[in-house]
Amino acid sequence: MRRGDRGWGVQPMSALEVDGAPRPLNGTRPDPQQARQGAVDDLKDSLKELLRTLLRTTVGVALEKVEGLAGSFDAMAASGGLAMGGVLGGVKAGLAGKNPVWGAVKGAIGSLSPAVRIGLVLALVLALVLLPVTVVLLLIALIVLIIVAAAKAGS
Repeated sequence: MRRGDRGWGVQPMSALEVDGAPRPLNGTRPDPQQARQGAVDDLKDSLKELLRTLLRTTVGVALEKVEGLAGSFDAMAASGGLAMGGVLGGVKAGLAGKNPVWGAVKGAIGSLSPAVRIGLVLALVLALVLLPVTVVLLLIALIVLIIVAAAKAGS
Protein backbone atom coordinates (compact mmCIF):
# COMPACT_ATOMS: atom_id res chain seq x y z
CA MET A 1 0.00 0.00 0.00
CA ARG A 2 1.09 3.51 -0.60
CA ARG A 3 1.55 6.02 2.11
CA GLY A 4 -1.77 7.68 2.82
CA ASP A 5 -3.80 4.68 1.57
CA ARG A 6 -5.88 3.34 4.43
CA GLY A 7 -7.55 0.49 2.53
CA TRP A 8 -10.84 2.17 1.61
CA GLY A 9 -9.61 4.24 -1.26
CA VAL A 10 -6.79 6.40 -2.42
CA GLN A 11 -6.15 9.34 -0.15
CA PRO A 12 -4.99 12.59 -1.74
CA MET A 13 -1.26 13.10 -1.53
CA SER A 14 0.47 16.32 -0.70
CA ALA A 15 2.30 18.32 -3.31
CA LEU A 16 5.55 17.11 -1.74
CA GLU A 17 4.79 13.48 -2.60
CA VAL A 18 4.98 12.75 -6.30
CA ASP A 19 4.67 9.09 -7.35
CA GLY A 20 4.64 8.08 -3.68
CA ALA A 21 8.15 9.34 -3.03
CA PRO A 22 8.36 11.98 -0.29
CA ARG A 23 10.22 15.16 -1.20
CA PRO A 24 12.41 17.02 1.22
CA LEU A 25 11.08 20.29 2.60
CA ASN A 26 13.90 22.47 1.34
CA GLY A 27 11.72 25.10 -0.27
CA THR A 28 11.82 23.65 -3.79
CA ARG A 29 8.65 22.73 -5.56
CA PRO A 30 8.24 19.55 -7.60
CA ASP A 31 8.36 19.81 -11.35
CA PRO A 32 4.82 20.64 -12.62
CA GLN A 33 5.12 18.01 -15.37
CA GLN A 34 6.01 15.35 -12.78
CA ALA A 35 3.20 16.47 -10.53
CA ARG A 36 0.68 16.25 -13.37
CA GLN A 37 2.00 12.87 -14.47
CA GLY A 38 1.77 11.58 -10.90
CA ALA A 39 -1.78 12.87 -10.58
CA VAL A 40 -2.73 11.29 -13.93
CA ASP A 41 -1.19 7.96 -12.88
CA ASP A 42 -3.07 8.08 -9.58
CA LEU A 43 -6.28 8.85 -11.43
CA LYS A 44 -5.68 5.91 -13.81
CA ASP A 45 -5.03 3.56 -10.89
CA SER A 46 -8.15 4.77 -9.10
CA LEU A 47 -10.29 4.36 -12.20
CA LYS A 48 -8.92 0.86 -12.81
CA GLU A 49 -9.71 -0.13 -9.24
CA LEU A 50 -13.20 1.40 -9.54
CA LEU A 51 -13.79 -0.54 -12.77
CA ARG A 52 -12.57 -3.79 -11.17
CA THR A 53 -14.88 -3.30 -8.20
CA LEU A 54 -17.80 -2.37 -10.43
CA LEU A 55 -17.28 -5.46 -12.62
CA ARG A 56 -17.00 -7.77 -9.61
CA THR A 57 -20.18 -6.37 -8.13
CA THR A 58 -22.09 -6.44 -11.41
CA VAL A 59 -21.03 -9.98 -12.26
CA GLY A 60 -21.84 -11.12 -8.74
CA VAL A 61 -25.33 -9.63 -8.90
CA ALA A 62 -25.90 -11.11 -12.37
CA LEU A 63 -24.82 -14.57 -11.21
CA GLU A 64 -27.12 -14.38 -8.21
CA LYS A 65 -30.04 -13.43 -10.47
CA VAL A 66 -29.28 -16.29 -12.90
CA GLU A 67 -29.06 -18.79 -10.03
CA GLY A 68 -32.37 -17.52 -8.67
CA LEU A 69 -33.99 -17.80 -12.09
CA ALA A 70 -32.68 -21.34 -12.54
CA GLY A 71 -34.04 -22.25 -9.11
CA SER A 72 -37.44 -20.85 -9.97
CA PHE A 73 -37.47 -22.81 -13.25
CA ASP A 74 -36.64 -25.99 -11.33
CA ALA A 75 -39.44 -25.26 -8.88
CA MET A 76 -41.90 -24.63 -11.72
CA ALA A 77 -40.86 -27.84 -13.44
CA ALA A 78 -41.25 -29.81 -10.22
CA SER A 79 -44.64 -28.41 -9.29
CA GLY A 80 -45.94 -27.17 -12.64
CA GLY A 81 -47.63 -30.40 -13.60
CA LEU A 82 -48.11 -32.01 -16.96
CA ALA A 83 -48.26 -28.90 -19.15
CA MET A 84 -45.18 -27.25 -17.63
CA GLY A 85 -43.20 -30.50 -17.85
CA GLY A 86 -44.18 -30.83 -21.50
CA VAL A 87 -43.22 -27.25 -22.33
CA LEU A 88 -39.87 -27.46 -20.56
CA GLY A 89 -39.13 -30.87 -22.09
CA GLY A 90 -39.92 -29.54 -25.58
CA VAL A 91 -37.76 -26.46 -25.09
CA LYS A 92 -34.88 -28.52 -23.74
CA ALA A 93 -35.06 -30.95 -26.66
CA GLY A 94 -35.33 -28.09 -29.16
CA LEU A 95 -32.25 -26.41 -27.73
CA ALA A 96 -30.37 -29.72 -27.86
CA GLY A 97 -31.26 -30.07 -31.56
CA LYS A 98 -33.63 -33.00 -31.03
CA ASN A 99 -37.32 -33.42 -31.86
CA PRO A 100 -39.23 -31.00 -29.59
CA VAL A 101 -42.47 -33.00 -29.81
CA TRP A 102 -40.80 -36.12 -28.48
CA GLY A 103 -39.04 -33.99 -25.84
CA ALA A 104 -42.40 -32.53 -24.79
CA VAL A 105 -43.88 -36.02 -24.46
CA LYS A 106 -40.92 -37.19 -22.39
CA GLY A 107 -41.07 -34.04 -20.26
CA ALA A 108 -44.80 -34.43 -19.66
CA ILE A 109 -44.44 -38.08 -18.71
CA GLY A 110 -41.45 -37.23 -16.52
CA SER A 111 -43.53 -34.72 -14.57
CA LEU A 112 -46.17 -37.34 -13.67
CA SER A 113 -46.19 -39.06 -10.31
CA PRO A 114 -44.94 -42.66 -10.18
CA ALA A 115 -48.47 -44.01 -9.59
CA VAL A 116 -49.80 -42.24 -12.68
CA ARG A 117 -46.84 -43.50 -14.74
CA ILE A 118 -47.61 -47.08 -13.68
CA GLY A 119 -51.27 -46.57 -14.62
CA LEU A 120 -50.22 -45.20 -18.02
CA VAL A 121 -47.96 -48.20 -18.68
CA LEU A 122 -50.75 -50.59 -17.68
CA ALA A 123 -53.22 -48.82 -19.98
CA LEU A 124 -50.77 -49.07 -22.89
CA VAL A 125 -50.16 -52.78 -22.22
CA LEU A 126 -53.90 -53.39 -21.97
CA ALA A 127 -54.46 -51.54 -25.25
CA LEU A 128 -51.80 -53.70 -26.94
CA VAL A 129 -53.37 -56.88 -25.57
CA LEU A 130 -56.88 -55.84 -26.55
CA LEU A 131 -55.89 -54.49 -29.96
CA PRO A 132 -56.48 -57.83 -31.78
CA VAL A 133 -59.88 -58.18 -30.09
CA THR A 134 -60.76 -54.65 -31.16
CA VAL A 135 -59.71 -55.36 -34.74
CA VAL A 136 -61.84 -58.55 -34.81
CA LEU A 137 -64.84 -56.67 -33.41
CA LEU A 138 -64.40 -53.93 -36.02
CA LEU A 139 -64.21 -56.53 -38.81
CA ILE A 140 -67.38 -58.26 -37.52
CA ALA A 141 -69.17 -54.88 -37.39
CA LEU A 142 -68.03 -54.15 -40.95
CA ILE A 143 -69.30 -57.55 -42.16
CA VAL A 144 -72.65 -56.96 -40.45
CA LEU A 145 -72.93 -53.52 -42.08
CA ILE A 146 -72.18 -55.01 -45.51
CA ILE A 147 -74.80 -57.76 -45.02
CA VAL A 148 -77.40 -55.21 -43.86
CA ALA A 149 -76.60 -52.95 -46.83
CA ALA A 150 -76.84 -55.91 -49.24
CA ALA A 151 -80.16 -57.04 -47.71
CA LYS A 152 -81.64 -53.57 -48.07
CA ALA A 153 -80.40 -53.28 -51.62
CA GLY A 154 -81.84 -56.71 -52.54
CA SER A 155 -85.28 -56.05 -51.13
